[in-house]
Amino acid sequence: MDNRYYTLQTVYRIVRGQANPQQYLCSPREMFLHSTFDWDLILKHLRLLETEGLVQLQQLETPHCYITIAGIEKAEKVIQERELAAPKEIQLKVTE
Repeated sequence: MDNRYYTLQTVYRIVRGQANPQQYLCSPREMFLHSTFDWDLILKHLRLLETEGLVQLQQLETPHCYITIAGIEKAEKVIQERELAAPKEIQLKVTE
Protein backbone atom coordinates (compact mmCIF):
# COMPACT_ATOMS: atom_id res chain seq x y z
CA MET A 1 0.00 0.00 0.00
CA ASP A 2 1.23 3.48 -0.81
CA ASN A 3 2.43 5.30 2.32
CA ARG A 4 0.16 8.27 1.64
CA TYR A 5 -2.78 6.03 2.44
CA TYR A 6 -1.25 5.31 5.85
CA THR A 7 -1.32 9.06 6.40
CA LEU A 8 -4.95 9.13 5.24
CA GLN A 9 -5.76 6.37 7.74
CA THR A 10 -4.04 8.38 10.46
CA VAL A 11 -6.22 11.41 9.72
CA TYR A 12 -9.29 9.14 9.58
CA ARG A 13 -8.51 7.60 12.97
CA ILE A 14 -8.16 11.08 14.49
CA VAL A 15 -11.52 12.32 13.18
CA ARG A 16 -13.70 9.19 13.09
CA GLY A 17 -15.13 9.72 16.58
CA GLN A 18 -16.33 13.23 15.80
CA ALA A 19 -19.98 13.99 15.11
CA ASN A 20 -19.00 15.55 11.76
CA PRO A 21 -15.58 14.12 10.90
CA GLN A 22 -15.31 16.03 7.61
CA GLN A 23 -15.62 19.31 9.56
CA TYR A 24 -12.90 18.51 12.11
CA LEU A 25 -9.76 20.56 11.52
CA CYS A 26 -6.82 18.22 12.06
CA SER A 27 -3.72 19.94 13.43
CA PRO A 28 -0.13 19.11 12.47
CA ARG A 29 0.54 18.18 16.10
CA GLU A 30 -2.24 15.55 16.07
CA MET A 31 -1.06 14.10 12.78
CA PHE A 32 2.58 13.99 13.88
CA LEU A 33 1.75 12.36 17.24
CA HIS A 34 -0.31 9.62 15.60
CA SER A 35 2.03 8.93 12.68
CA THR A 36 5.30 7.08 12.24
CA PHE A 37 6.41 9.55 9.55
CA ASP A 38 8.22 12.84 10.01
CA TRP A 39 6.37 16.09 9.36
CA ASP A 40 7.91 16.73 5.92
CA LEU A 41 6.72 13.34 4.68
CA ILE A 42 3.28 13.78 6.25
CA LEU A 43 2.92 17.13 4.49
CA LYS A 44 4.01 15.58 1.18
CA HIS A 45 1.40 12.84 1.64
CA LEU A 46 -1.30 15.40 2.50
CA ARG A 47 -0.54 17.38 -0.66
CA LEU A 48 -0.83 14.21 -2.75
CA LEU A 49 -4.07 13.27 -0.99
CA GLU A 50 -5.41 16.75 -1.65
CA THR A 51 -4.84 16.31 -5.40
CA GLU A 52 -6.96 13.15 -5.15
CA GLY A 53 -9.73 15.03 -3.33
CA LEU A 54 -9.30 12.95 -0.17
CA VAL A 55 -8.28 15.80 2.16
CA GLN A 56 -8.51 19.56 2.05
CA LEU A 57 -5.54 21.57 3.31
CA GLN A 58 -5.97 24.89 5.05
CA GLN A 59 -2.92 27.08 5.57
CA LEU A 60 -3.05 28.68 9.00
CA GLU A 61 0.19 29.31 10.86
CA THR A 62 0.99 25.74 9.81
CA PRO A 63 -0.93 23.53 7.36
CA HIS A 64 -4.04 21.93 8.86
CA CYS A 65 -6.38 19.58 7.05
CA TYR A 66 -9.92 18.35 6.80
CA ILE A 67 -10.76 14.87 5.57
CA THR A 68 -13.35 14.83 2.79
CA ILE A 69 -16.24 12.41 2.41
CA ALA A 70 -14.23 10.74 -0.37
CA GLY A 71 -11.29 10.51 2.04
CA ILE A 72 -13.42 8.86 4.70
CA GLU A 73 -14.74 6.34 2.16
CA LYS A 74 -11.23 5.61 0.85
CA ALA A 75 -9.79 5.18 4.36
CA GLU A 76 -12.58 2.77 5.32
CA LYS A 77 -12.02 0.80 2.11
CA VAL A 78 -8.25 0.59 2.65
CA ILE A 79 -8.70 -0.50 6.26
CA GLN A 80 -11.26 -3.15 5.22
CA GLU A 81 -8.96 -4.47 2.47
CA ARG A 82 -6.05 -4.66 4.88
CA GLU A 83 -8.15 -6.55 7.42
CA LEU A 84 -9.29 -9.03 4.75
CA ALA A 85 -5.68 -9.60 3.66
CA ALA A 86 -4.46 -10.12 7.23
CA PRO A 87 -3.89 -13.71 8.34
CA LYS A 88 -6.79 -15.11 10.31
CA GLU A 89 -6.35 -16.28 13.88
CA ILE A 90 -6.65 -19.96 14.54
CA GLN A 91 -8.01 -21.03 17.89
CA LEU A 92 -6.91 -24.37 19.21
CA LYS A 93 -8.84 -26.25 21.80
CA VAL A 94 -6.79 -28.50 24.01
CA THR A 95 -8.56 -31.42 25.63
CA GLU A 96 -7.15 -33.81 28.12
